[in-house]
Amino acid sequence: MALSIQRLGQLKGLGLAALALSCCTAIALLQQSRLESIQGSGTLTPEIVARQAETEKTNIEIWRKAPAFGFDNLLGDWAFLRFLQYFGDTEAREMGDYRMSADFFDVIVEQDPWFIESYFYLSGSSSLFAGTPERTVEILEKGLAEMTPLEPEGSPFLWRMKAIDEHLFLGDIDNAIKSYLSAAEWAGYHDDPMSRDAALRSKDTAAFLVRDPRSVRAQVTAWVTLLSSARDNVTRQRALSELEALGVELTLNENGTVSYRIPEEVWQAEREALNIQE
Repeated sequence: MALSIQRLGQLKGLGLAALALSCCTAIALLQQSRLESIQGSGTLTPEIVARQAETEKTNIEIWRKAPAFGFDNLLGDWAFLRFLQYFGDTEAREMGDYRMSADFFDVIVEQDPWFIESYFYLSGSSSLFAGTPERTVEILEKGLAEMTPLEPEGSPFLWRMKAIDEHLFLGDIDNAIKSYLSAAEWAGYHDDPMSRDAALRSKDTAAFLVRDPRSVRAQVTAWVTLLSSARDNVTRQRALSELEALGVELTLNENGTVSYRIPEEVWQAEREALNIQE
């Protein structure tokens, strides 16, 4: 009899969880329906874009407050899909802005901090488009706090992402150096060629920044890393433009990757600057 009562309690708990999750899902679907209704109301105007933004804000608040009941990954995936729709609606974003990019990632990382692929969209959307690199760094810190050097796969690269934002967008050289060194330390737990290369590059970049915060080599390494990890064309073009402005010679390979070479005169100018400082 006691077992039956215990089982009944478990079933009741599961039923309440399912009911709560169903309610949250229903609300989200209603909001989605409302958003589609707004989007389908004709030619976009600033007023329509503003109404869309308000609906998205409501969705984000629902995701933040909704109990997951073990379905954290599903909520994270749903928020990421909504972000992709938001970010990819170029016409609406040009009339409005990208300011909610980091809000989506707050939810994604809260629900599924190991969702590595999502982070590749973070810096481009939150730092470059929305102009909120400080939010990017906060979100990366939140995600990294749930990771180890070994899990999930790719976790060391998030330290490089954080270092790049601190270096290029915030000018926070001290913390960028710490992040590059953490990237090297975490990559050192792995023995594959890519990890060994990442560890070496991270150590070298930290050393360049210690010696000269304006180091061309450190900037080149950071922009090349951003170029290789970018998931949208605008971020890629920004990285290419910055590299060209630094005097870097770029070559597009047949496989779509970009090779680069730093001319000797650029190195010479950096060496002369260092000699002057010393």
